[in-house]
Amino acid sequence: MTTFMKTMLATTALFALVAAGASQAQAFTVTVGGSPAGDGSGLTTSVGGTTVIDFNSFAAPLSGNFSSNGVNFSGAGQVVIGSSSGQNAAPFGDVTNYLIAGGPATFTGTETMAITGPSSDYFGLYWGSMDSYNVLTFLSGGVTVATITGTDVAAGNDANGNQIGLNTNNYVNIFNLPQYDTVLLASSQPNFEVDNIAFGSVPEPGTLALLGMGLLGLGALRRKRNA
Repeated sequence: MTTFMKTMLATTALFALVAAGASQAQAFTVTVGGSPAGDGSGLTTSVGGTTVIDFNSFAAPLSGNFSSNGVNFSGAGQVVIGSSSGQNAAPFGDVTNYLIAGGPATFTGTETMAITGPSSDYFGLYWGSMDSYNVLTFLSGGVTVATITGTDVAAGNDANGNQIGLNTNNYVNIFNLPQYDTVLLASSQPNFEVDNIAFGSVPEPGTLALLGMGLLGLGALRRKRNA
Protein backbone atom coordinates (compact mmCIF):
# COMPACT_ATOMS: atom_id res chain seq x y z
CA MET A 1 0.00 0.00 0.00
CA THR A 2 1.38 3.40 -0.92
CA THR A 3 1.97 6.18 1.62
CA PHE A 4 -0.64 8.22 -0.23
CA MET A 5 -3.25 5.48 0.14
CA LYS A 6 -2.44 5.08 3.85
CA THR A 7 -2.96 8.80 4.29
CA MET A 8 -6.32 8.53 2.53
CA LEU A 9 -7.42 5.80 4.92
CA ALA A 10 -6.39 7.87 7.93
CA THR A 11 -8.40 10.89 6.81
CA THR A 12 -11.65 11.18 8.77
CA ALA A 13 -12.90 14.69 8.19
CA LEU A 14 -16.33 15.12 9.79
CA PHE A 15 -18.79 17.90 9.12
CA ALA A 16 -22.53 18.50 8.90
CA LEU A 17 -24.62 19.82 6.04
CA VAL A 18 -28.31 20.71 5.90
CA ALA A 19 -30.85 18.87 3.79
CA ALA A 20 -32.58 21.03 1.19
CA GLY A 21 -36.30 20.90 0.49
CA ALA A 22 -37.28 19.14 3.72
CA SER A 23 -40.20 20.40 5.80
CA GLN A 24 -37.68 21.27 8.49
CA ALA A 25 -33.89 21.44 8.47
CA GLN A 26 -32.20 18.09 8.95
CA ALA A 27 -28.45 17.80 9.41
CA PHE A 28 -26.59 14.93 7.84
CA THR A 29 -23.02 13.83 8.45
CA VAL A 30 -20.22 13.51 5.91
CA THR A 31 -17.06 11.52 6.61
CA VAL A 32 -14.07 11.13 4.30
CA GLY A 33 -12.08 7.88 4.15
CA GLY A 34 -12.61 4.27 3.08
CA SER A 35 -10.96 0.87 2.76
CA PRO A 36 -8.79 -0.53 -0.07
CA ALA A 37 -11.13 -2.16 -2.58
CA GLY A 38 -8.71 -4.99 -3.34
CA ASP A 39 -9.68 -5.16 -7.02
CA GLY A 40 -7.72 -2.20 -8.38
CA SER A 41 -10.59 0.26 -7.99
CA GLY A 42 -9.02 2.39 -5.28
CA LEU A 43 -11.21 2.76 -2.20
CA THR A 44 -14.56 1.36 -1.18
CA THR A 45 -16.91 1.79 1.76
CA SER A 46 -15.97 0.64 5.26
CA VAL A 47 -19.63 0.65 6.30
CA GLY A 48 -21.24 -2.74 6.73
CA GLY A 49 -24.76 -3.65 5.69
CA THR A 50 -24.67 -1.67 2.45
CA THR A 51 -25.12 -2.54 -1.22
CA VAL A 52 -22.06 -1.71 -3.37
CA ILE A 53 -21.95 -1.18 -7.14
CA ASP A 54 -18.49 -1.38 -8.73
CA PHE A 55 -19.44 -1.39 -12.48
CA ASN A 56 -16.95 -4.17 -13.22
CA SER A 57 -19.54 -6.57 -14.62
CA PHE A 58 -20.12 -4.32 -17.64
CA ALA A 59 -18.16 -4.01 -20.88
CA ALA A 60 -16.84 -0.43 -21.07
CA PRO A 61 -17.67 1.91 -22.61
CA LEU A 62 -21.37 1.58 -21.80
CA SER A 63 -24.01 4.29 -22.13
CA GLY A 64 -27.80 4.33 -22.03
CA ASN A 65 -29.98 2.47 -19.55
CA PHE A 66 -28.59 -0.37 -17.44
CA SER A 67 -29.23 -1.95 -14.04
CA SER A 68 -27.08 -3.28 -11.20
CA ASN A 69 -27.87 -4.50 -7.66
CA GLY A 70 -31.38 -3.09 -7.57
CA VAL A 71 -30.53 0.28 -9.15
CA ASN A 72 -31.66 1.46 -12.59
CA PHE A 73 -29.20 3.86 -14.24
CA SER A 74 -30.29 6.25 -16.97
CA GLY A 75 -29.34 9.59 -18.46
CA ALA A 76 -26.19 11.03 -20.00
CA GLY A 77 -23.67 9.00 -18.00
CA GLN A 78 -21.35 6.24 -19.11
CA VAL A 79 -19.36 3.36 -17.65
CA VAL A 80 -15.76 3.87 -18.78
CA ILE A 81 -12.22 2.73 -18.01
CA GLY A 82 -8.99 4.71 -18.09
CA SER A 83 -8.60 8.45 -18.66
CA SER A 84 -9.12 10.67 -21.71
CA SER A 85 -7.68 14.18 -21.83
CA GLY A 86 -10.37 16.83 -21.61
CA GLN A 87 -13.09 14.23 -21.10
CA ASN A 88 -12.65 12.20 -17.92
CA ALA A 89 -9.99 11.08 -15.45
CA ALA A 90 -10.09 7.84 -13.47
CA PRO A 91 -10.30 8.32 -9.68
CA PHE A 92 -6.77 8.10 -8.30
CA GLY A 93 -5.48 4.51 -8.27
CA ASP A 94 -8.57 3.14 -10.05
CA VAL A 95 -7.68 0.89 -13.00
CA THR A 96 -11.13 -0.69 -13.30
CA ASN A 97 -14.48 0.43 -14.70
CA TYR A 98 -16.07 3.53 -13.17
CA LEU A 99 -19.04 5.82 -13.82
CA ILE A 100 -19.01 9.33 -15.30
CA ALA A 101 -22.03 11.66 -15.34
CA GLY A 102 -21.20 13.34 -18.67
CA GLY A 103 -22.30 12.01 -22.03
CA PRO A 104 -20.12 11.11 -25.06
CA ALA A 105 -20.74 14.39 -26.90
CA THR A 106 -20.00 17.17 -24.40
CA PHE A 107 -18.96 14.99 -21.42
CA THR A 108 -21.40 16.97 -19.30
CA GLY A 109 -24.89 16.10 -18.15
CA THR A 110 -26.80 14.16 -15.50
CA GLU A 111 -26.93 10.47 -14.61
CA THR A 112 -29.94 9.18 -12.65
CA MET A 113 -29.82 6.34 -10.12
CA ALA A 114 -33.32 5.01 -9.31
CA ILE A 115 -33.27 2.57 -6.38
CA THR A 116 -35.94 -0.13 -6.75
CA GLY A 117 -35.73 -1.43 -3.17
CA PRO A 118 -36.36 0.25 0.19
CA SER A 119 -35.39 3.89 0.64
CA SER A 120 -31.90 4.60 2.00
CA ASP A 121 -30.37 7.10 4.41
CA TYR A 122 -26.67 6.36 3.71
CA PHE A 123 -24.74 6.99 0.50
CA GLY A 124 -21.06 6.40 -0.26
CA LEU A 125 -18.87 6.80 -3.31
CA TYR A 126 -15.23 6.87 -4.35
CA TRP A 127 -15.24 10.44 -5.70
CA GLY A 128 -12.46 11.24 -8.16
CA SER A 129 -10.99 14.68 -8.94
CA MET A 130 -13.76 16.56 -7.11
CA ASP A 131 -14.86 19.73 -8.86
CA SER A 132 -17.06 22.58 -7.70
CA TYR A 133 -19.45 21.80 -10.55
CA ASN A 134 -20.00 18.18 -9.45
CA VAL A 135 -23.44 18.00 -7.82
CA LEU A 136 -25.16 15.14 -5.97
CA THR A 137 -28.92 15.55 -5.55
CA PHE A 138 -31.05 13.18 -3.45
CA LEU A 139 -34.77 12.85 -4.06
CA SER A 140 -37.69 11.07 -2.44
CA GLY A 141 -40.85 10.65 -4.50
CA GLY A 142 -39.52 13.21 -6.97
CA VAL A 143 -38.89 15.84 -4.28
CA THR A 144 -35.34 17.06 -3.57
CA VAL A 145 -34.33 16.30 0.03
CA ALA A 146 -30.56 17.02 -0.05
CA THR A 147 -27.87 18.48 -2.31
CA ILE A 148 -24.08 18.19 -2.02
CA THR A 149 -21.37 19.66 -4.27
CA GLY A 150 -17.68 18.95 -4.65
CA THR A 151 -16.95 22.17 -2.79
CA ASP A 152 -18.91 20.88 0.21
CA VAL A 153 -16.71 17.78 0.43
CA ALA A 154 -13.20 18.69 -0.75
CA ALA A 155 -10.84 19.58 2.10
CA GLY A 156 -10.55 23.33 2.48
CA ASN A 157 -13.38 23.68 -0.07
CA ASP A 158 -10.65 23.30 -2.68
CA ALA A 159 -12.66 21.42 -5.32
CA ASN A 160 -10.26 22.15 -8.16
CA GLY A 161 -10.34 18.81 -10.00
CA ASN A 162 -6.84 17.71 -8.98
CA GLN A 163 -6.53 14.14 -10.30
CA ILE A 164 -4.07 12.81 -7.69
CA GLY A 165 -4.53 14.95 -4.57
CA LEU A 166 -5.94 13.61 -1.31
CA ASN A 167 -8.27 16.59 -0.95
CA THR A 168 -10.03 15.77 -4.22
CA ASN A 169 -9.79 11.97 -4.46
CA ASN A 170 -11.25 10.05 -1.53
CA TYR A 171 -14.10 7.87 -0.37
CA VAL A 172 -17.04 9.98 0.77
CA ASN A 173 -19.66 8.68 3.22
CA ILE A 174 -22.92 10.54 3.81
CA PHE A 175 -24.92 9.44 6.87
CA ASN A 176 -28.33 10.40 8.24
CA LEU A 177 -29.72 11.61 4.93
CA PRO A 178 -33.47 12.06 4.66
CA GLN A 179 -34.87 8.83 3.22
CA TYR A 180 -34.22 8.90 -0.54
CA ASP A 181 -35.01 6.67 -3.53
CA THR A 182 -33.25 8.51 -6.36
CA VAL A 183 -29.81 10.10 -6.79
CA LEU A 184 -28.77 12.51 -9.54
CA LEU A 185 -25.09 12.90 -10.43
CA ALA A 186 -24.70 16.07 -12.47
CA SER A 187 -21.76 17.93 -13.96
CA SER A 188 -21.83 21.13 -16.03
CA GLN A 189 -18.23 20.59 -17.19
CA PRO A 190 -16.16 17.44 -17.91
CA ASN A 191 -16.60 15.45 -15.69
CA PHE A 192 -18.00 13.75 -12.56
CA GLU A 193 -16.12 10.45 -11.93
CA VAL A 194 -17.21 7.94 -9.27
CA ASP A 195 -16.79 4.29 -8.36
CA ASN A 196 -17.84 1.79 -5.68
CA ILE A 197 -21.17 3.47 -5.01
CA ALA A 198 -22.74 2.23 -1.77
CA PHE A 199 -26.21 2.77 -0.32
CA GLY A 200 -28.50 1.46 2.40
CA SER A 201 -30.00 2.22 5.78
CA VAL A 202 -27.31 2.25 8.47
CA PRO A 203 -26.69 4.11 11.76
CA GLU A 204 -24.62 7.26 11.55
CA PRO A 205 -21.14 7.28 13.21
CA GLY A 206 -22.33 8.93 16.44
CA THR A 207 -25.01 6.27 16.88
CA LEU A 208 -22.47 3.50 16.35
CA ALA A 209 -20.14 5.05 18.92
CA LEU A 210 -22.93 5.33 21.51
CA LEU A 211 -23.91 1.72 20.85
CA GLY A 212 -20.31 0.62 21.37
CA MET A 213 -20.06 2.55 24.64
CA GLY A 214 -23.31 1.00 25.82
CA LEU A 215 -22.09 -2.52 25.09
CA LEU A 216 -18.82 -1.81 26.94
CA GLY A 217 -20.80 -0.55 29.92
CA LEU A 218 -22.97 -3.66 29.98
CA GLY A 219 -19.87 -5.84 29.84
CA ALA A 220 -18.25 -4.01 32.75
CA LEU A 221 -21.45 -4.30 34.82
CA ARG A 222 -21.67 -8.04 34.13
CA ARG A 223 -18.02 -8.55 35.16
CA LYS A 224 -18.65 -6.59 38.37
CA ARG A 225 -21.68 -8.75 39.23
CA ASN A 226 -19.74 -11.96 38.54
CA ALA A 227 -16.95 -10.78 40.81
